Amino acid sequence: MKNLKKVLALAIAVMMIFGIMVTASAKLDAYTDAEQINYAEAVDVLTGIGVLEGMTSTTFEPQGDLTREQAAKIITYLAVGSTAADAMQAVAAPFDDVAAGRWSAGYIAYCVNEGIINGRGDGTFGPTDNVTGLEFAKMLLCLIGYGVNDEFTGEKWAVETAKVALQNNIFVGNLAGASNDPATREEAALYAFNALFVPNVRYSSLLEEYSTGSILGGGGSYGA
Repeated sequence: MKNLKKVLALAIAVMMIFGIMVTASAKLDAYTDAEQINYAEAVDVLTGIGVLEGMTSTTFEPQGDLTREQAAKIITYLAVGSTAADAMQAVAAPFDDVAAGRWSAGYIAYCVNEGIINGRGDGTFGPTDNVTGLEFAKMLLCLIGYGVNDEFTGEKWAVETAKVALQNNIFVGNLAGASNDPATREEAALYAFNALFVPNVRYSSLLEEYSTGSILGGGGSYGA
């Protein structure tokens, strides 16, 4: 699930090392609201590697709130790439409020199946509901490999998410996002960009701990 994230991070790291950071600057400049984007590098890079799209062909809406179905799409793109993600379909309605033919159904079904996103507990998903900074951080951490020990569940999920996210630099550049306030689209871009450079992890039930693999080249038995 996390191989593509590693490949993307490796490609970006190599371009940075050789000073040839070529991304979607032309596309970013095409947005009429480009000057309103505070995290231009993150938006630029994620647009360039095909993870992000504008709300229209000419606007990005950086201060617009991120929805749960938009978050599912970003996570799926990071996990398997845009081509594989867009080919995903839901054979049946994954939730009462998400029809099988809904544009986001495949992304939602994938994220739920991978244990990255949960429903509301009442048979609904709330696809157009806002995503908070902590909720999106939890999704990114689960993509990286955390969450299999159920540390992001229960009453203390937010505290644990904030702790692990801060330890892994998810909120670098905007610590204010470590909250239960709705995340904006540009904040989501920043956090997803930061997550690209976090080593993947796997949980060892024997050791009762997570082990990290190298972000660039795998990491032995506990690498991703």
